Amino acid sequence: MKKLLIALLLSIHAEAYYEFDFEQIEEDRKRIEAVEFRMDFNIENPKHKYFVAMNVLDIASTMYALENRDILYETNPLLPERPELEELIIQKTLSIYLLKYLGVFSEHPADQWYINSANVLLTGVVLNNLHQINKYD
Repeated sequence: MKKLLIALLLSIHAEAYYEFDFEQIEEDRKRIEAVEFRMDFNIENPKHKYFVAMNVLDIASTMYALENRDILYETNPLLPERPELEELIIQKTLSIYLLKYLGVFSEHPADQWYINSANVLLTGVVLNNLHQINKYD
């Protein structure tokens, strides 16, 4: 009981010397949030939505090429020459998780070049897949 009373008195004593500036605390919180590095994938973000669409098109065009063009094979060194759909999906899932961990999906303005670069690269991959499919028509 004696310790509780001392703690209570110290608490009251401390409050008498420290007045919290809640407006300043809120302002500081907003500043921290503004510069915080975020790695969240946000499907509402058009760049993230485009990233998903390009990955789906990459898988679809790869599967089409492998099933309809005997001369074509997968050139991704992480996959066999003729991967199954499940292998492509697993590889994409692991790659996206790694990219998320590396910050590619950051919504911080200074980091937008990450997702922009990834989208340009994926667009090139899909266009190459379509070129290879049409080249052997």
